Amino acid sequence: MDDKLREEILAKAHEILNDETLLRALIEASDKNLGNKIVDLRSVAMKKMDGELKKLKRSNQQVIATAYENLVGMKQVHQVVLKSLEQNNLDEFITNLNTELCDILRVDCIRLGVETHSSFQNTKKYDPELLELLDLYPVNFVDTYISQGENSITNDVVLRPTPKGSEQMYGKLSKNLKSEGCIKLKIGNEKIIGILALASKEREKFTAQQGVELLEFMGSVFERRISYWLN
Repeated sequence: MDDKLREEILAKAHEILNDETLLRALIEASDKNLGNKIVDLRSVAMKKMDGELKKLKRSNQQVIATAYENLVGMKQVHQVVLKSLEQNNLDEFITNLNTELCDILRVDCIRLGVETHSSFQNTKKYDPELLELLDLYPVNFVDTYISQGENSITNDVVLRPTPKGSEQMYGKLSKNLKSEGCIKLKIGNEKIIGILALASKEREKFTAQQGVELLEFMGSVFERRISYWLN
C-alpha cells in the first residue's frame, strides 16, 4: 500500500468506522481472502444485523408516517366541525360542503343526502326549500349502498374504492373518483336516515385499513347540525 494512502487512512480511521459502505467493502474483501471453504461467522452475523436494522428503520418510518397522517386527519376534521358551527343555515352549510370543506379535507367531492321519509310527504313540518338542498334517495338506499348488497356488513362508516353504481351518489363525477368514505347519518328524533359521502381521485385516500373514529365524530356533528335546521 502506498505510504501516503496508509497515513491518510490511519489519520481518518474513525471516519471509516462510521461509513457503512466502506465497512461492508472491507468485510467482503476479507471474505474473498479467506477462500470458499472458510466461513466468517462474524461477517454472517453482521449481515443479519444489517438486515434487521433496515427492517427496524422501515418500521419506524411507517409508524412515524401513520402518526403524522393521524394528526393531520384530526386537524382537518376539527376544522370542518368548527366551520359547520359557523354556518347560519342549511343553505350555507350545503354550499360550503363542495367548496371550503372539500379543500380542508383534501377530497374532490362531498355528497349529503337523506332517504325519503313519511314525515316529508305527510306533514308540512319541513320547509320545502330546505329539502331541495338535500339529495333525496329511496327508503333503504343508504344501507344498500354502504353494504353494496352484502348483508354481513353492518358498519355505519365504510372506506373503500368507489364501487359499481357510484354514479347514483356522485353523478358524472363518479368516472374520475377512485375511493370513497361513506357515513350513515341518523338525523333528528324521527331518525331520518341520511348519508355523507366523501370521494377522492386518489386510490389510497380512503382504504379499509384506516381508522374511522374521526369520520364517526364528524358524522355525529353533522347529524346534530342538520337536525337543528330541519326542526
